[in-house]
Amino acid sequence: MSFFKKNSDQNSSHKLPSLGQWTQFFKILTRKEKCILGIAALFFTASAIFLLINFYHKNTQVVPKDSGAIKYGMVGQPQTINPLYAYSSEIDRALIELTFSSLMSYDQDGFLTPDLIEDYRFIDNGRTIEFSLKKNAKWIDGKPLTMDDVVFTIHLVQDSDFMSPLRANWQTVEVEKTSDYKGLIKFKQPYSNALELLSNLKIMPKHIWENATFQAMTSNTQLNLFTPIGSGPYKVIKVEQNNDKKITSIVLNANKNYYSSTRIQKIQIIFFDNQNDLYNALKKGAIDIGELENSNTLNYNALPKSLKQYYLQSPNYFGLFFNNSRDPFKDKNLRVALTKATDKNEIIKAAIDNHGQIVDSPLLPNFFTEIEQPQNIIAYNLEEAQADLDKAGYLLQENGLRQKTIQKTNGFKFSQNLKSGSSGAEVKKLQECLAQDPAVYPSGEITGTFGENTKKAVIAFQEKYADEILKPNGLTKGTGIVSNATIKKLNEICFVIPAEITPLSFTLKTSNYPSLIAAANSIKSQWKKIGVNIEVQVLDASEIKRVIRERDFDLLIFGEKLGAFPDPLPYWHSSQIIDPGSNFSLYQNKNLDTLLEKQRAYADPYDKERIKTLQTIQNTLIADAPAIYLYSADIILAARQNIKGIEINRLIDSSKIFSNIENWYVNEKRIWK
Repeated sequence: MSFFKKNSDQNSSHKLPSLGQWTQFFKILTRKEKCILGIAALFFTASAIFLLINFYHKNTQVVPKDSGAIKYGMVGQPQTINPLYAYSSEIDRALIELTFSSLMSYDQDGFLTPDLIEDYRFIDNGRTIEFSLKKNAKWIDGKPLTMDDVVFTIHLVQDSDFMSPLRANWQTVEVEKTSDYKGLIKFKQPYSNALELLSNLKIMPKHIWENATFQAMTSNTQLNLFTPIGSGPYKVIKVEQNNDKKITSIVLNANKNYYSSTRIQKIQIIFFDNQNDLYNALKKGAIDIGELENSNTLNYNALPKSLKQYYLQSPNYFGLFFNNSRDPFKDKNLRVALTKATDKNEIIKAAIDNHGQIVDSPLLPNFFTEIEQPQNIIAYNLEEAQADLDKAGYLLQENGLRQKTIQKTNGFKFSQNLKSGSSGAEVKKLQECLAQDPAVYPSGEITGTFGENTKKAVIAFQEKYADEILKPNGLTKGTGIVSNATIKKLNEICFVIPAEITPLSFTLKTSNYPSLIAAANSIKSQWKKIGVNIEVQVLDASEIKRVIRERDFDLLIFGEKLGAFPDPLPYWHSSQIIDPGSNFSLYQNKNLDTLLEKQRAYADPYDKERIKTLQTIQNTLIADAPAIYLYSADIILAARQNIKGIEINRLIDSSKIFSNIENWYVNEKRIWK
């Protein structure tokens, strides 16, 4: 049978097969032809699907989806989500990063970037910042955020009645509103860390706090913890407490009035009593993300593969601070010798298992790469350290410890022969000496005249020390005459100033963090090799604050935070040796004071002349060795692999972990390009 039927009219053209004819198609195919056709059809369908998928992928892109929730773990308890008073708590500061905004913020590399500020410029030779605010910034209650709020916040910080810890940095600053969204911030002189100052100032709502007194503000738990009114990316919707009123978690939702976008719609902050509890919660999947304490007590390798670990550099370091106001640490030679005796490689391994960097300079050129590496590093050299100690007079004793002995000369020495009838100042001194022993000179008269009573006293003195005065001269009884042997003995025991002995034995105080305790014990072990004795004293948070406030220590291991770009003045200027200053070593150097003041007087923190000044400061602080700069510890973050956008390379401090929270996300979607 022919599939295509011809018309009877031979001249007519062919017609298309009818539906009935098409239904007969497969009947005329052989089994082999049917198989070939099926395979061809399968390839055609697969190719069509592949082309469609390829077209879809080429013409769409994966983007974060505004959805999802995460559980974040923290160790400790929140106290207040009030920017005016949260300065001393990293938990509080972290919560404020989520709920409040500042004029400037930090990007993923730790550099300053505008936050509430739309744009800015320095005028008046760098003394004034002229800026404008984002006009779409609002408080979570929908009210607009304006210059009135900025002026109100700065005045609140400056008001001594409100006792904000931020006040010291803002006392001489002036703020001026030029329009609803424009203003000026004026400094007495150019200030290199002006922009960082703005980053640490979280703006508060004037319409909420305008009429509050200090007492009303500090006692308002509702606004300070349960429902703070901020302008940040998130808002608190629930604070969960146990039966003991201890806060177990805080739940935050994305702020729909936020001037930028947020991907993750819900964050639950869960609070733990200690690091082990947080660590175990991460292992079990009870939380999605958390910061781990950098110490040698946690096994980071035991965490599941579903967790990604981030090791983030920060501009913070730990140092061993000498109390330079006390002997013997006033001696630079001793400080340098002890620095040479300190193996930092051993310390960083013992303290944080090498999860950080060794520090040789208090200005951290490894972090702030604009600053050149120092050339005058005091390297570890045990033999040189011992030789330096010997040269400085700190000699090794039989008990294995070193001490320095300074022999003092007598305040007075006898030189004249004296006998009955003598008088004058030397006779008076003789009587004063003899009177120290009532058995020798019972009357104890100080007359300045050598009379009978004085003679009897001299005889008694000579017979008391007969082995040294009489026997060498073949005498059995005292003569009452003060001459050679008697003068020698008088000079040995009268008016003698004892030798000054300085043992190298000290107390080292530090906080009760495992890493700091390990560092302290490592130093103790190392210095014992050169004859220096260390007693390690571990203190809790309140005790260490008192010790620092009162500068009550020989040696102190503590940390310093340098910020977005180093301003070493608070840590080394002589004006900062008294609390609340941060010159923990009580180091004083007038030339350095001048340099510290000079480096602040640049509007641009990256000014080449400022960098040169900082390098001179760096070299001075290394050469004088007022402290031993030990190590910088990485900030360790563990997070589920599905949490993306955590592209943090450097972190100013732990509380800034949420500084780029807008980039975090857990879900994705495809959109057309």
